[in-house]
Amino acid sequence: MKKIEAGSLYLKQHRNIFQCPICKGSFETVDGHSVVCANGHHFDVSKKGTLHLLMKGGQNEYGKEMLSSRKNLADTGFFYPLLDAVYAHIDNPESAIVLDVGCGEGSHLHYLTEKGLAGTKVGFDISKDAIQLAAGNFFEDAFWCVADLAHSPFAESAFDAILNIFSPSQYQEFDRVLKPGGKVIKVVPNAKYLIELREQLYALDTTKREYDNQQVVDRFYEIYPDAVSEEVIYTVDLDEKSYGWLMEMTPLSWGASEESLANAAANPLKSVTVAVTLLVASKTI
Repeated sequence: MKKIEAGSLYLKQHRNIFQCPICKGSFETVDGHSVVCANGHHFDVSKKGTLHLLMKGGQNEYGKEMLSSRKNLADTGFFYPLLDAVYAHIDNPESAIVLDVGCGEGSHLHYLTEKGLAGTKVGFDISKDAIQLAAGNFFEDAFWCVADLAHSPFAESAFDAILNIFSPSQYQEFDRVLKPGGKVIKVVPNAKYLIELREQLYALDTTKREYDNQQVVDRFYEIYPDAVSEEVIYTVDLDEKSYGWLMEMTPLSWGASEESLANAAANPLKSVTVAVTLLVASKTI
């Protein structure tokens, strides 16, 4: 089956978890390779089997090279311990309906799928390049779509779990699309995240060398007072290739001086710390 046909079939089977981003109406039919809402707005499935549900624009600062480097780094197992911790908080992974917010190039959902996440999965990102890579590499793992969290194309009370890994949040929207009792699983970097790289790139700039995400954590607890948190910290060994992918994928390198970048290239790190805070909360019934 061609990807465009598989994507259209998926929408026929699961159109109830989507809604029109224009009028918020439900999708009533799938006509050929187009999904059509109650008010006649239609969106076409691409040849890659994806759906473009953006109202306007869509590209961000994450280009194809950066996204490809992130996939290459992810393939080395860089994020596996972090994702193992995420997986442990997903209830009924064999049947859960899961939404990955800001899924990037799809590597996180791919790994979770390999671990046993076997229910209905949707990954979306505002970047068309990211979704094209996800569909190209991991088409069978999930349904991939280009969408904006601010104009969410997902139906009310449609999902059992939301994965919010290193991506922006919209808690009012999370509560709208979660089922009663559904979970938000959010991952934020903490003070030790990539600390060796920050010290290497910003040795003389304490404002960029030091990092604090406490405001994000506090905001989560403000919205979900009964949330629980878990610290995940581990060290990843790097070789020359993986260090290069890390440098290409991280926004940390964007603000570094030419001198710092040259020094980093000449002295690649042998290891780096991954340290994150995992925040988990359930929607109140």
